[in-house]
Amino acid sequence: MKTVKTAFLCFVSGLLFQCIGAELEFAPLFHSCGVICRTNELMQECHVTYRKKGTALWLPAFEAVYDPSYGEKFRTSIVDLEPDTEYEVRAVLSRKKLRETAAGTFRTWAEKVPVGQTIVLTPERLKKNLVITSRGKADSWIRYTAAPGTVIDGKGGKVALTLKEAEYVILENLTIRGGTNNAVVLDNCRFVRLVNCDIGFWGDPENWKYDGATGRMRNRAGQTLRNKNAIYINRGFGQVIERCYIHDPLLSANNWVYGHPDGSQGIAPFKPRSTVIRYNDICASDLKWWNDAIAGNRNFDLDGGLNRDCDVYGNCLAFANDDGIELDGGQQNVRFFRNHIENCFMGVSIQGCMTGPSFIFENRIVDLRDEFLSRASAVKTADIWGGHYAASFFYNNTTDQSAARIRLCRNFRIVAVNNILEEVVPSAISFPFLKTAWHHNLVKSGAARGNFTGNAGFVDPDRGIYALKEDSPARGKAAVIPGLNGRTSKDLGAPQDLELPYRPFPLALTDGRKVTFTVKKGIAAAPQTVTVRADAPLSFTVRKSADSDWYEVTPSQARLKAGEKLTLTVKIDPEKMNSRNHYRSAFFLRSPEGWSRPVSVAAVTDFKYPPLVPGEKVRVFVPEKGFAKLPGGAVRFAGKSKVVSFPFEVKKPVSAFLCAEVRITAKGGKSSLYAGVDASKPEVCTIRTPGTDWRLATLKRYTLAPGKHTLTVSPRETLEVKAFYLIFDDAALKERR
Repeated sequence: MKTVKTAFLCFVSGLLFQCIGAELEFAPLFHSCGVICRTNELMQECHVTYRKKGTALWLPAFEAVYDPSYGEKFRTSIVDLEPDTEYEVRAVLSRKKLRETAAGTFRTWAEKVPVGQTIVLTPERLKKNLVITSRGKADSWIRYTAAPGTVIDGKGGKVALTLKEAEYVILENLTIRGGTNNAVVLDNCRFVRLVNCDIGFWGDPENWKYDGATGRMRNRAGQTLRNKNAIYINRGFGQVIERCYIHDPLLSANNWVYGHPDGSQGIAPFKPRSTVIRYNDICASDLKWWNDAIAGNRNFDLDGGLNRDCDVYGNCLAFANDDGIELDGGQQNVRFFRNHIENCFMGVSIQGCMTGPSFIFENRIVDLRDEFLSRASAVKTADIWGGHYAASFFYNNTTDQSAARIRLCRNFRIVAVNNILEEVVPSAISFPFLKTAWHHNLVKSGAARGNFTGNAGFVDPDRGIYALKEDSPARGKAAVIPGLNGRTSKDLGAPQDLELPYRPFPLALTDGRKVTFTVKKGIAAAPQTVTVRADAPLSFTVRKSADSDWYEVTPSQARLKAGEKLTLTVKIDPEKMNSRNHYRSAFFLRSPEGWSRPVSVAAVTDFKYPPLVPGEKVRVFVPEKGFAKLPGGAVRFAGKSKVVSFPFEVKKPVSAFLCAEVRITAKGGKSSLYAGVDASKPEVCTIRTPGTDWRLATLKRYTLAPGKHTLTVSPRETLEVKAFYLIFDDAALKERR
């Protein structure tokens, strides 16, 4: 953190006088820098420009946001900088005829740091849980690595590896396993880097059992599962997590069906500053889910979550029952860019933007589906809490399918420009002073003034190719974004030439990054291929989760010359796919240095779930009278005035899951109905399902007292229904995916 005080001249009504010096505060990282300008509170506007020292061209930073709190007047970010490079900054502040200027310089972080000592960990040095308290110096870092085959094992301890108040330390090329609570803890460290580490298989499964009555994990004391993190960051400054493979938690987070997800998480930061999380594969699995791939903490504190001056870029975030990432909290010059998110309930959460500004740009958020194939939104916002002067900016993000939306807030400012979305939802209450804005976005229908309507026209989303066709309505429509100076794309969404997640790795996926299969009557679809090209000599190994044994990738490793192409074959095994309809996974082509390219895998089978038979644990309610009959015993559930009531009785206190066997034929795979138990006003239950297949959708969970009750259901939007179910133990429900 660098603060520069500058005396400057003010001009008021033609008079010249010297004012109190302004302060420019800089928080540089590798490729970005947060800027704070403290100055006379009378100022209304601040324009920040920068240039590489020794060059002539001044470029604009992102829009500066005004905030009179804590003496900090304007905040903004500069991005796409070069590492270990000095830059000059100039701030021009004004209000009517009053004009002030301030200037300063900063240097970005270096990719390589001077190492004064290397410590090689061996099995003999790892007889107990490892705690590192070493303190190097800025000109002499301490590097920890491991002898080949060495594994840092938690051995039943709460944490496998702890860094406590360590300084100027690099941990590189480590394999870390175990830890009943966390695999790695960074406890109030300064300038610590975790590079190319393989972190997996942590948790405490022998102490946690699945409770079918609540859908949650419980321990022997009856407590519900709390967060179990691969990496927990407790405060600290200047911490970097890069090129790590974070995978295979031993405990899965519960689905939203059972209440807010809780359980395993990839990275969980608690109020650090100047943090960089980049080029990581943070991927759970179809059987072991994250709560959040990157989680927040104290989401509505002014310094909560990632807090301030943070970069998250080039990451693959997958398999979360809640968010791909929670940016909730301070969000003060927090930047999330050029990442890929898939197979999550939500994409990016910003609901607690307490100070801001945050910048979310050039990301791809696609294939949103949680454990039960439900999805909510590409961006999570909420009218709960927010900073009065906070702002979040969304630029050039690419999303696909239904639920790809941004809902604007009434409690803090949101600016959305150049995105490809399903929709932008205005707030019910809009305050002009927030300066909320949305324009130059492509939405599927009902575009507001200044936006565009139409389907994006992606080249081949089934193969994971989200480039735009030549006739796409997103072509040539982009507005110029001051601050995004590194690219000159004229199209909406992420830049066409940007392979996401962004990594400076010379391995390209030339014909798509996703393969899909079907299994019918035990026969699998033909193997699929993925072609890669090496633009420089490299080697890689195929990595995937432990429960992805239902497919193979050959060859499983390769060494390529510059310019060489290779075709990988992906083949599924139907004999290992006999428990559910949907199978999902991702594999990674990882180099020895930790660089990688992810490939998504999905398969749909014709597996038939056993019928739900009426009995002690299942009650079945079939809507019949007043509805049009359909083949197979279903009805067309339509007509808002039609209300159906089903009386039932329970003999003891129970938890009940209300489910419906439904099929959605509406475009977008979304519908809804009204339902309630003993409710004077039934609640809206939204159902989202991929395709038009029949599915057991879970609607609500109820806690019922002994005695008589009434289930009430009525149509809201048209869908097809076979039956409604109250399930008192979700063993039958859990695997219906």
